[in-house]
Amino acid sequence: MIRIITDSSANITQEEAKTLGVTVMPLTVIFGNEEYQDGVNLGWDEFYEKMATSKDFPHTAQLTEEQIESAVKQVANGEDDVLIMPIASVLSGTYERCKAVAARYEKVYAYDTCCTTVMLKLLITEALANAHKPVDEVIKILDAFRPKLKLYAALDTLENLKKGGRLSGAAAFIGTMLKIKPVITFSLEGKVEVISKQFGINKGINYVVSKVDKDKIDFTKPVYLIYTADDKNSMALISKLNIPYTEKSNICPVIGVHNGARAAGIVYAEK
Repeated sequence: MIRIITDSSANITQEEAKTLGVTVMPLTVIFGNEEYQDGVNLGWDEFYEKMATSKDFPHTAQLTEEQIESAVKQVANGEDDVLIMPIASVLSGTYERCKAVAARYEKVYAYDTCCTTVMLKLLITEALANAHKPVDEVIKILDAFRPKLKLYAALDTLENLKKGGRLSGAAAFIGTMLKIKPVITFSLEGKVEVISKQFGINKGINYVVSKVDKDKIDFTKPVYLIYTADDKNSMALISKLNIPYTEKSNICPVIGVHNGARAAGIVYAEK
């Protein structure tokens, strides 16, 4: 049997983790001098409310080796394999720390998921479905499954990209004046990529619809509708797609801090 450890970027709440039998290591969210444990003493709805009202722009801290090792010690029993599935290595140094910790233990493995947020949750769902198999076989299954995962999201604000230093003030100002809305995806390596810039959120949503319509969705796997803070735009998206979805998810702080409020998107696996 394989036991799964992940971090809170996987959009799995602590309550849900107990049901799934997964260990979720909470990331630290920082507002000025105040530190919070993501999903422990700071809920996702609460995070967005605080981000909208706080004078301090939030940021997140990577997990330490001590935190990772603590999670491993709680799970490792000498019999079951332990698979640590953190946020993509290109987005955080967490994976390298997980790998360093795993090297100290037998039957503990770190896997570079090349994704985060609900994509990571979907990857973990696949790992859980195969947790009765040998760990090397499960890793091969995940390697084959990851390229099938798709995420498309239209962003409704450039303010967070500016505050986070990912967009210059001048570019954000011009983009806001022109009502430019980026549409993002994740590369196979896990990098966030802007694949289109549309004039207005409705056109951004329509672009997402056009991308999804070209794919053959595997409806035997979960389909997640995603949003940040406000689900109005995500509901407009799903009404245009007119497809069933498994769950609607507010995106966790580690990604929401960059995307800002009112983003709308979808995550699924291709056949």
